[in-house]
Amino acid sequence: MNTRRWLITLAACVVVLLVLAGVKYQHIQAAIAFGQSFPEPSATVQAMTVQLEPVEQRVNTIGEVLTPQQLMLRSELAGRIESVAMVSGQSVKKGQVLLQLDIRDDRARLEAAAARAKLAELKLKRAQRLLKSRTASQDDVDQAQAEFDIARASVTELKAIIDKKTLVAPFDAVVGLHHLEVGEYLDANTELVELVGEHGALWVDFNLPLSQGEVALGETVVIELPAGESRQQVSAQVIARSPGLSEMSRNRHYRAELQDGAVLPVNAVVNVSVSVASREGMRVPTTAVQRDPLGSYVFRLEKEGKAYRAQRQGVKLGAESAQWVSVTEGLQAGMLIATSGAFKLAHGMLAYVGTRPDGTVEVRASAAAPVEEASDE
Repeated sequence: MNTRRWLITLAACVVVLLVLAGVKYQHIQAAIAFGQSFPEPSATVQAMTVQLEPVEQRVNTIGEVLTPQQLMLRSELAGRIESVAMVSGQSVKKGQVLLQLDIRDDRARLEAAAARAKLAELKLKRAQRLLKSRTASQDDVDQAQAEFDIARASVTELKAIIDKKTLVAPFDAVVGLHHLEVGEYLDANTELVELVGEHGALWVDFNLPLSQGEVALGETVVIELPAGESRQQVSAQVIARSPGLSEMSRNRHYRAELQDGAVLPVNAVVNVSVSVASREGMRVPTTAVQRDPLGSYVFRLEKEGKAYRAQRQGVKLGAESAQWVSVTEGLQAGMLIATSGAFKLAHGMLAYVGTRPDGTVEVRASAAAPVEEASDE
């Protein structure tokens, strides 16, 4: 009797479980149907067809901005400063007096030397007249001539000393920073202030290894200030190169001249982009290239019925610019790849391609079932 009761109980439990399972199955099917009734999430991106085109190979190096007119003004002679006629950061004109050392003693000696020279000249003329009247010998004339020449040389020497103690601007320039004061004593060969030419061209000196190729005279290079500054880009023309290689680095030294109107800080370190070759290759917009720890890749769009399937395609990159990057490996001509908005795609996503009125291709990407990620090729 007890066995029969247990069997009835067990059968009742099984029936209840089956009923619950059936109800749950219906709920799950209803949820799946409800989920499938929603449209797939989508994103819109642009696409392009990869084509072969001439790709310029460029080499980047570091250069230094120089000016043909730049010097450190020094005192040739010792002396005390009598006047300072220059202000730090001020523009000065060629020939303008910048600094005057005390020349009172030199001026007095010059006046005495000038007087001696005048007396020697009078003696010479008198000796020449006496020689004509035969009351003086040729030796007397020669002696007078020598004394006159010596006196005149003394005058020239003192004028040169005064000129050396009067420092003038050798060209139109901007005065650097200084702290010179009236009454300060300067030793000979003392560095005073730096002068930087205000007009004229600027130079950019840079080095390139011989293995990177030769740069021809007259070729144009691109000069750019490093990151963190104004990112200004200007062109320059190569005007000279060293006849041989550096003994230490085995590099060749080049000099490029900036075009008129280019303004860069003198002595600034800049990036120099040099074209070394041109070959057939492929380039894609920078927006098409994605990066992760496995490397760089793009999304290749493969035809699938009326739609496309996004496939991860590993690539190796070459030279880059602000908008374009050359691809050295991983792509073939004719491939359709996603460009702007490619960051919204994932490997295996379904994409719908449409054409806008302006002729650009529009790609709509929709989420699909998870697909095993492809490895970089």
